[in-house]
This record gives sequence, C-alpha cells and structure tokens, in this order.
Amino acid sequence: MNDGNGAFRYPASREHVRDSKVTHDAFDQFVVDSGRAPSKRLAVQRHDSVPQPIADRLGTPAAVSRRAVREIDGRAVAIETSYYPADLAEGTPLVEEADIPAGTISVLAGLGHAQTGYQDELTAHQIGPNEAADLGVAEGTPALQSVRTVWSASRVLRVTVTVSPLGGGLVMCYETGAPAPVSLGG
Repeated sequence: MNDGNGAFRYPASREHVRDSKVTHDAFDQFVVDSGRAPSKRLAVQRHDSVPQPIADRLGTPAAVSRRAVREIDGRAVAIETSYYPADLAEGTPLVEEADIPAGTISVLAGLGHAQTGYQDELTAHQIGPNEAADLGVAEGTPALQSVRTVWSASRVLRVTVTVSPLGGGLVMCYETGAPAPVSLGG
C-alpha cells in the first residue's frame, strides 16, 4: 500500500473486527502487510471532562483516551487519540497503557458492543506545539484532521481524532461497497 513516493496508503474505511489471533491492530496490520514496520508511542488517560465537541459526540464528558503517535519505519506519520465513554471503558483493556493487538474494535465487540457504523469528518488543521514535538514537524504545519464517531446499535462507542501533517507520508483512503476486484494502483 505504497504510492511509489514512499507514502503509505491507509485504507481507513476498511477497519473491522478481525481474527483474535492477530498480533497488530488494524492500522499496524495494514502497515505490516505493505512490507513496512509499524510502531507507536501510547498514552492512556482518564478524563472527568473531555473537550465539549468530543463530549457532545460521546454523549458524556467522562471518558478514557488512548493517544497513539503512529510511526511507519520509525517516522511519525499521525497522532491518533481515541476517546471511549468511561462507563464502557472501565474494567477493560481500554484503560490499560498497553497495546491491544486485536484492536479496540474487537475488545468492544467482545463486550457486546459491535461496531455497526461510523461517520468521518475531515477538516484542515494546523499542527500545535505538542503535536509538532510528537510528529517532528514545525508548529503551524498544515495537516489533515479526521474525526471518526463510531457507534453500535445502541450507543456511541468511540470518537477518534487523527492528525496527520500534509506531505507527512500518510494517504488516508476511503472506499464504499465491496473491495475492488483489481488493484487501484495503491
């Protein structure tokens, strides 16, 4: 999933519950499948009050966040911060500061909260000081911000904010319907 100039093409619309024997979350598995090396720096935090736009989407201000600086071949390409309602996350692997190889989608499905849909919002963004330090780019660098709100049949499960600097080596791809019967050059 390379585009010929070193960028990684991430099929963002193809995340799903996967076999429990996997050793990487969905993003990392796509990186491995492309012959490249994924890594991440992870931080988990409990919040009594998350920023209002996140609380509005989650339906609660109390949340657990999992913030990952995603790297491909040792180069930071994105910051991904996922927020989970605190009542859903407590007592699960979501609150542990450890990688979840099967992915959080599988953890939630195992708890009876299967993901049934999501909405992505893509906007322009300027890299702030903390993001700049984590991504190794200048503050103010133009970036793409994706906000994904994920739900089950009965509630919102997660809000994920992903920030990736433009020209930073990550191409987010979205597809609808069945996978293409032939390669689309990605």
